Amino acid sequence: MIKPDALVQAIANNWETIAGALGPDRERIEYQLIALLRQLDLTKGPEQVAAVQSILDLLQPFSLAYQALLQAVRDIAPELAKGAGKLPAGFAVKDRYTQFPVFFGTDRAGAEGAGASIDFSGERGELSYGVAEVSIPDDPRMGKIERPRWWKLQFREDPQQHVVVHSIQALSESDFVAQARKTLGSSAKKEVLVFMHGYLVGFHDAVVRAAQTAYDLHFEGLAALYSWPSEGSAPRYTVDETNVGWSRPHFAKFLTVVREHFGADTVHLLAHSMGNRLLVETLAAMTPQCAPGIANLNQIVFAAPDIDAATFKDLAETFGPKASRFTLYASSDDIALKASKAIHKYSRAGESGLDLVVAKSVDTVDVTTVDTSLLGHSYYGENRSVLADMFYVIRNGTPPDERFGLVPKDKYGLRYWAFRP
Repeated sequence: MIKPDALVQAIANNWETIAGALGPDRERIEYQLIALLRQLDLTKGPEQVAAVQSILDLLQPFSLAYQALLQAVRDIAPELAKGAGKLPAGFAVKDRYTQFPVFFGTDRAGAEGAGASIDFSGERGELSYGVAEVSIPDDPRMGKIERPRWWKLQFREDPQQHVVVHSIQALSESDFVAQARKTLGSSAKKEVLVFMHGYLVGFHDAVVRAAQTAYDLHFEGLAALYSWPSEGSAPRYTVDETNVGWSRPHFAKFLTVVREHFGADTVHLLAHSMGNRLLVETLAAMTPQCAPGIANLNQIVFAAPDIDAATFKDLAETFGPKASRFTLYASSDDIALKASKAIHKYSRAGESGLDLVVAKSVDTVDVTTVDTSLLGHSYYGENRSVLADMFYVIRNGTPPDERFGLVPKDKYGLRYWAFRP
């Protein structure tokens, strides 16, 4: 029997050879394969055996591709160790859904919540900490946040069908650290994934997106969120711009708490849209030295960054020694960033085409060729191809030349990557 990890590694290491033998069916097979690989990672026991067989059955009609895969599996040695977990730290499997905590820091002002939960508004407040319990229904569509729909006669949240925030609890800094350490202590991996949302996002939606992203990436460490005071209103764009800059020292404090006191080995950072201003400016202000006992920064992901492209490129010169890898996802079909450019006059770092940012310290990936939704701005959490690529970045730190589905490109002598059309 072919072991699941060996199969996945064989595909990742030899995708160009395998895909080249698929001919005109490549795009169709690649789309189906990504879904099957996700299913393989979610299952265990007999279901996992069936998932392996499904992948083999998918490729078997293509003799050359099938033989290339089998040879690649045979070439893998020694046998890959199989990890435990596959879900965020603190998860509990319920009846047809999985529930787990999202640890958060925020400098939003508190607001009245429902029941025992608290809530936060779009106004500025003091830096505070807490934990939200979120559930994800079994086998949701990757990247899709399920909500009740009135036209389906769904008027209440059902954890078996919808992503549900069950509670939001405020904690003192000491209790926050203690609870995070306890949760991470029982995790398969001593890692933290911190998500930073963008413009036009309320606190509840930020919690949901952080949870969905950790779940879709099969992140085995602790899921975390930093939520700055976005007012969640389209006309308040300039207010959000002011607030995200105001939040930087508070985010820096939150990140220090996470790195120094959670007991983690590494911390990954993922920012979307305007949240990248918070991330980029914080990274630029950091010193590269990391004292003993402080978690290293590992994978840094800039998704559709709404930050001045020239500013990003200048600040990227300081990134090099501060983390293991920096990955930028950009698109020329991002309507939200086109609107931002119209406001600011200058290109945004999340745009591609002639304005694509290519820097020595950053792996730039042009996602224009994939389906990036109506506005083309939330592909980091909605598109299967991007999620699959990000999975290998955050899970294994896999460089772009070893991630299948990407092809190398050059701009002014510098290398970047693009999704295959």
